[in-house]
Amino acid sequence: MPAHTQPEAEGGMPRGGRRRDPAADRAILESTLGLLGEGRSFSALSMDLVAQRAGVARATVYRRWRNKEELVLAALGCLDLPAPPLDGLPLRDKLVSLTDQIRHRGQDTNLHRLLAGLLGEAVRRPQLVERFEDTVTAARRDALRQALREGMDSGELRPGLDVDQAIELLTGPMLSRLILRQKTVESAAFAESIVDTFLNGTRTHPELPSG
Repeated sequence: MPAHTQPEAEGGMPRGGRRRDPAADRAILESTLGLLGEGRSFSALSMDLVAQRAGVARATVYRRWRNKEELVLAALGCLDLPAPPLDGLPLRDKLVSLTDQIRHRGQDTNLHRLLAGLLGEAVRRPQLVERFEDTVTAARRDALRQALREGMDSGELRPGLDVDQAIELLTGPMLSRLILRQKTVESAAFAESIVDTFLNGTRTHPELPSG
């Protein structure tokens, strides 16, 4: 599993000037995911527990991440996928690809448990969810934002569309089915249905229903 970590100093060097050990990074991130995946709540997780599980010193964890929130976000970031290639695709295909990518990640039962736990923290720590969107899912949200703006620029989508609200409309149903309702989505058909419903309400010239 690749470990996407956040450097704490310019050039990827930790404080103190010593070069970071990638093996330690992986051990810390995998230990964090392991503890959360076993049902450990965010509140019950601690840097000490992660260090003990990873077999590293507590100071080793703190040299890389200043607090538990940053560590958990970095660990969750390891599980996400980069936005799929979209160059040359029509608007509908771009939106379907990006919406269906949530299904591919959501079928991961470990990620299911981790995200369900994160949602449980939303009331007490709304900033954690906001940072999750700003870091872990930022690439996909940026790709959706760009596709929607291109759709408005080309005249396919009506001008003045609220892009952030549109992203919620496109991603919400898939997240609800996978994470909140714990349902399995077998194919891209659900993503296609979400996108077609969205486009029928936002296209400049909606397509007429067949028949």
